[in-house]
Amino acid sequence: MYLNDFDVLTGAARVQSVSVDDDGRTDVVLDRTCFYPRGGGQDWDTGAIRGAAGEFAVEEVRLDPEGMVHHLGNGPIAVGDEVSLAVDTTRRVMNTRLHSAGHVVDLAVERLGLPWVPGKGAHYPHMSFVEYNAALAPEETEATLVRIQQAARDVVGAGSTNEIRFMPVSEMGDYCRNVPDNIPTNKPARIVLYSDDFGVPCGGTHVRDVSDIGTLTITKIKSKKGVTKVSYAVEGIN
Repeated sequence: MYLNDFDVLTGAARVQSVSVDDDGRTDVVLDRTCFYPRGGGQDWDTGAIRGAAGEFAVEEVRLDPEGMVHHLGNGPIAVGDEVSLAVDTTRRVMNTRLHSAGHVVDLAVERLGLPWVPGKGAHYPHMSFVEYNAALAPEETEATLVRIQQAARDVVGAGSTNEIRFMPVSEMGDYCRNVPDNIPTNKPARIVLYSDDFGVPCGGTHVRDVSDIGTLTITKIKSKKGVTKVSYAVEGIN
């Protein structure tokens, strides 16, 4: 459900299967879900699944290779139950702001005309960064940090009306400056447009408007062996 809606935090579903994982936690699969499973450098949602028998506490959410979402936790639940879903709003908003901030860093890099190719990223409260296939001389580091931070803050300050689009991977290059060759196949192919000329192939959760990210600070840039790592923080989180 979160793939189609920026703000979905609740919903209704039916329990399809209930099992026990290797750690003794209950593993629940639903026919639909608004819970985000960890992936793409973004952490999973937590929250509650509520039914007639009581409340199932969702402690972890995982996506398997076949595209099934597994809700791991504890509480009374059974196959066939009609349930209501409630994502922990504070955690979702935090993860979404951090994740979207990483894309704004990349947008800032593009606006500056830097020929950097994005690689992996992480968008966690204790560790937020985007890596690029790029070399940066030590004497250029501080000035580049200041330029990226200003460009990123300009993007956030201007705001946006982000848009979700589903499309074949073969068409993403018309909207995205970089289309990885390892886009997951266990979820629908989707891009999020942060501006008319900047789209990102991504299955994570995103802010509807970049102004919702808040103050974004580039905390460090480190370049080594052709990889440049841009670390960042979002006010009130990191």
